[in-house]
Amino acid sequence: MNSTENRQGLPLNLPTRTVTQLDELIREGRFTDHQTAIVTAVERLYAEARSSRTAHQQAVDRLCGALRLGTSPESLRKAEQERLDWESGQG
Repeated sequence: MNSTENRQGLPLNLPTRTVTQLDELIREGRFTDHQTAIVTAVERLYAEARSSRTAHQQAVDRLCGALRLGTSPESLRKAEQERLDWESGQG
């Protein structure tokens, strides 16, 4: 049993403005009832949030890729050793 099945009687205390907007959507025939309108709204918000998060992650990945210097722990150790060798006049 999922959490929505446990909350079928979930009471919502919606602002008057929101109820008025829901009523208007129903009168216009966009939705058959309040529940359908609310479910649709939540599904859209959820999808938008997921899409936004994915787009944000892709942007971060692109930025990191653009700044990637090709470094690894081993290459950093090697570069540090080369610097130390050069500074000591051995290189």
